[in-house]
Parts: sequence; structure tokens; C-alpha cells
Amino acid sequence: MREGRGIAPTGAAVALANKIESPLSVLETIEAQDDALKVHCSETVLHLLKDIPGMEFSDAPLDEEEVFDDLMSQKVDLLIDVLHSKRHSFVVEEVFTEDPVCLARKDHPRIGETMSYEEYYREQHIALKIRRSEMNTIDFLSDTPVAPRSVKVETSSISGMLMLASDSDYIASANRSLAERVAPMLGLRIFPYPLPLNQLHYRMIYHRRYLHDENHKQKREQIKAIFKQHQK
Repeated sequence: MREGRGIAPTGAAVALANKIESPLSVLETIEAQDDALKVHCSETVLHLLKDIPGMEFSDAPLDEEEVFDDLMSQKVDLLIDVLHSKRHSFVVEEVFTEDPVCLARKDHPRIGETMSYEEYYREQHIALKIRRSEMNTIDFLSDTPVAPRSVKVETSSISGMLMLASDSDYIASANRSLAERVAPMLGLRIFPYPLPLNQLHYRMIYHRRYLHDENHKQKREQIKAIFKQHQK
């Protein structure tokens, strides 16, 4: 429709534009959401990374093969875990190391301010169901065979493990950063492991297709910066 020297949209055109605008806004929102990195992250370090914008976190599956299948199928864009991989299709970057520790409630009837090897094995334990390299966590971190513990409870959640330890006489295990964060709130005492265990080595693993992806690269740098702040 002509209006003065210019052309103004007709009422029908304006109505059509209004109808189109809403779906376009929805599509733009979906596109923005798709930019968020989907990350399988070990629960043990999620407390350090959870506030990074533009990331959607989920627990890494218990099964190791499922973890790598999710990376291959692009169900997730990144993995943060103690896993390793020699597959050429994956890039592996070590980003953080810390000590494993064990915990008991402060008013434990038999454990005081220290825990000896004998005391450790005299108690009942809470263990994680997670297997890495087809081993439980303790065996995974040891270079030599480890005597079996008396496991009373097996759980898939380290948070659940620590909650249970705070209300029982069972011994829990965790990484030091998580232990130091929650032990004061739960009334737990932290002990160095009375066994010769290696440090936990956390790695970022992602498909090689993302190596030079700018958004992916930016998020990886943010993750590394946070881990660097907490590295002791």
C-alpha cells in the first residue's frame, strides 16, 4: 500500500509479520540453548564447575563404554572424569589432580583424630558402584593389589555416601576438594588414606571434531582456568 512517497505495509502484512515473529523468537531461543555445551562431569568435581555459564552438566554414566558412546554419538560434547582413552578420535587433556581421602563422623566411637591401616580395615565401608578400567575406585588408584574392605553399602552417588557416613559408623571415601567443602556441614572428619594410593587425575575428553570449534574451545579454557585456581 502506497503512503505518501513511500510504501507502508498493509494490515494483512503486519498481521503476518506478528505471526512469524513469535516462532522466530522460539527458534532463536532453541538455537541459543543448543550452543550450551553438554558435559558429562564426575560428581566429585561438579561443585567446582557448576556455575560456568553456557554448560549443561550431567553425571557420567557408571558404565565406561556408555560414556564413550555418548561422546561418539554427540549426546554430550565433553567428558570430565578420571577416565583415559587412547582412541585417535578423542582428545585427552589432563586438567586437575588431587588426593583421595577417607572420612568418618567426628563422634565416631572408635576413630579419633587419626586413622591407621588397622583401624581402616576394622571398620565397615561405603563404596561407589562406579567402575573405571573395570576396577573399583580403590583398586583403580593403587599400583599394587589392595586387601578387600568390608563393604556394607554400595552407592552410585558420592553425595549419598557422605550423607550416610555422617549418620553412621561407616567409612566413606572422596576427593579432597569435595571433602573439604562438605565435611564441616556434615560433621565429618577428613583423614589421609592409610593406604598407598595414587592421586586422582581428572581429564577433559572430547571428540577431535571439536578441537578447533571456537565455542567449545572457549568453554574448555574456562574449565581449565577454574581448575587452575583450585590446584594445590
